[in-house]
Order: sequence, then C-alpha cells, then structure tokens
Amino acid sequence: MLLLIIDHGRGTTDVSVLVRCLRQFHEGAQVLTLERVLVLPDVPTMGTRLDLRGDGVEEALTVVGVTLRAISDGPGIRPPSVDVVLHWEPLAAAEAARSAGWRDQALPELA
Repeated sequence: MLLLIIDHGRGTTDVSVLVRCLRQFHEGAQVLTLERVLVLPDVPTMGTRLDLRGDGVEEALTVVGVTLRAISDGPGIRPPSVDVVLHWEPLAAAEAARSAGWRDQALPELA
C-alpha cells in the first residue's frame, strides 16, 4: 500500500493512501469500466459511500469491492496496490466521467 505522509510543519502530519478507483457503467449487456488514481484518507471498507464530487462524480457512490495486492519485489516507486470498486452507474454517466479525467481501465500486464 502506498502511503502519502504530509508534514504540515506545525507538528501535525496527515497520512493518506493512493488507490486505483474503478467506476462501473452498464446499460443492458454493454459494460464499461473507468479508472482513476485517487488520494483517500484511508482504505474504504465495503458499503462505504465515497463522496467524490471533486473527482467528477455527481453523487456519493457505494464501495462494492476492495482488493489489496501485495508488492514484494523490493523498494521503489510502485503503482497503487489497492483497488476500490464502486457500485454500477448508468452508461450515460460515462462520458461525463471521461471529461472529468477518468480513463478506460488498463488491462493487466501478463508476467
């Protein structure tokens, strides 16, 4: 898990986590998943409602999945190791999400 430690210089420190957030859109048999890396104050649990209006989401969305991936190949810069999956949204909302910086889900690299 990638943690961001922010020292405010006033004797206070904030710790946040980088997550890959996955938004799912559907209409009939058509399905689309968009992703974005977000900074959250903590790893959300199942059922948590995330208010991501600052990230192009119109209303709070419910977390329906959390996946933690182990990264065991030593120190260095790594991609987020936490995936947060949000509840389904109507496919019509996908274009607004893309305009707000959400991108098509990257396919996992095969090792």
